Amino acid sequence: MTPPVGAIADRVQGLIPVTWHAFTTDRRGFGDQLLQGAIDLAKQQVTGVVVDVDNEENVYSLIVIDYIAKVAVLQIIPGAIDFWMSESIATSATGTNENSAYVDRADKLAQLREQLLQETRANFQDIADILGFQRSSSKAVPLINTRDDLFLTPSPQEFPRPFKETTSS
Repeated sequence: MTPPVGAIADRVQGLIPVTWHAFTTDRRGFGDQLLQGAIDLAKQQVTGVVVDVDNEENVYSLIVIDYIAKVAVLQIIPGAIDFWMSESIATSATGTNENSAYVDRADKLAQLREQLLQETRANFQDIADILGFQRSSSKAVPLINTRDDLFLTPSPQEFPRPFKETTSS
């Protein structure tokens, strides 16, 4: 399979370029199909539909593309941390002065995850307003049996207040 293409895939690649390259070239784990799956899942979560990659730029504004890409990166990060945890982060050669050390990518991805969570949570309502779509919550909402009742403040001149609407209400 070829690496994912489209405006959202380009933005995801811009957010995590080294991890993207590692996933598209390493066949042990995540791979192209799972990258595309994360992007499609993010589209479904944010917009309710999966738009064809050729139409992404025509359907979504740049701010929406950026938001969907960030949600996709949040889907990818757990696999990316697992991938980078299996990679060596330091090498040395015996008998020479050659030593190499690498950034702890797993830790940096965990920090990126926290940053993206804050950004996506802060921008959620703006994106929902732009798209006109917001996933309904499956959480239980308490009902009120007096929803349509007139909540009238009693007049201090009427004591005791009758339990009906009066002329001085």
